[in-house]
Amino acid sequence: MIDTMMVGQYSTEAFAAVSIAQQPVYITLAASVGFNAGIIAIVSRRKGENDPKSANQVLRHTLIIGMIVSILITILAIVFARPFLWLVGAQDDTIDFATTYFRFVSAGLIFNYIRLIICSGQRAIGKTNITLVTNVVSNVVNVFFNYCMITGHLGFKEMGVMGAAIATDIGNIVACIIAFFSVFHAKGFLSIHLLDDWRLSKSVIKNILNVSMAAFIEQLFMRVGFFIIAMIVNRLGTHTTAVNSVITNMMNMNFNITDGFAIGAGALVGRALGEKDLQKAFAYGRISQILSVVIAIITMILVIIFRYPLSRCFSNDESVVREAGDYIIYTSVIMLPQSLQWVTTGILRGAGDTKYTAKNSIISVTFIRPVFAYVLCYPLKFGLLGSWAGMLVDQIIRCVCNNIRFVNLKWMKLKV
Repeated sequence: MIDTMMVGQYSTEAFAAVSIAQQPVYITLAASVGFNAGIIAIVSRRKGENDPKSANQVLRHTLIIGMIVSILITILAIVFARPFLWLVGAQDDTIDFATTYFRFVSAGLIFNYIRLIICSGQRAIGKTNITLVTNVVSNVVNVFFNYCMITGHLGFKEMGVMGAAIATDIGNIVACIIAFFSVFHAKGFLSIHLLDDWRLSKSVIKNILNVSMAAFIEQLFMRVGFFIIAMIVNRLGTHTTAVNSVITNMMNMNFNITDGFAIGAGALVGRALGEKDLQKAFAYGRISQILSVVIAIITMILVIIFRYPLSRCFSNDESVVREAGDYIIYTSVIMLPQSLQWVTTGILRGAGDTKYTAKNSIISVTFIRPVFAYVLCYPLKFGLLGSWAGMLVDQIIRCVCNNIRFVNLKWMKLKV
């Protein structure tokens, strides 16, 4: 978000380019989301069972697999960056900026994977303070180097979009180092030593993939769906892409908070299931759902009240600011079903019910949402609002389906 804010003050083209590159960046992270879901479900369950040996074995295996996968994705991302971004809808005035940003961010992917895997493990056992410190420090570093490199300060030359990408890489490297040392020779539940047994076990890999693969496939199909949505919106022009990015970033303020509750709920539910306390597991889930709705209402009110000042944080183009501020009144309604469905998704993933959430998301995000978005956006000529209306339909469908699953309690019977 800070990248987008600071680049937005640089130029509208740079702002649109970074926004366009975000969906491809998220696609490169799809495998890590799967690993994170597996780590949270398995390690939280082992925490409840008080089995640190198995938990650490899972963490080591996931790190090895994650590093291999991230290297392969990095190579593909760098080689196919330009055609990939043409496909997503980059225009002549944004393709060079978008390609530069995507390639440089992809170069640091391995550090991001290591950081995300370790932080997911720490969250699974309740050490959220470690991930807090990791992310706060890395983001401060990112913002500092953004300031230095985007427009050129403190002896650094002006690098624009490239500077934002390099600053992001530096922040991810710092985060990786902090996360690694939180488990390296640590004395807590999770601990990594160089002399540990790093040999891969088929049974452990099978267990990790059993939980992670469904979440990975879900994420991959979701990103394909988002990719199609990005194509639909980006073909409305650079100006509309910039407006959409401002709206997306304001909407993400609520989603990012909700995501924290989803991760916390998943970890707590997994631990309670490991302790064989089913009532506690349900209580953690229900309370998290209630909190997510309350937070969504508060965030929605604040975003509507401060919509124009918030829009100016992302762009200095007054026409972009005005349109984004006008649209957010309608799009902010999405925060309610989005918050409830995402926290419920976190609960189900924490219980290891990743196959259900994958099936639900694939149908809704990859097929239903793009169809609604395209029809409303072009044939019915609702433009940008049509895309967001498609998202509202998607969020309501997933919210209803996930809550039906939560109430029927089938997730409590899964073995992880």
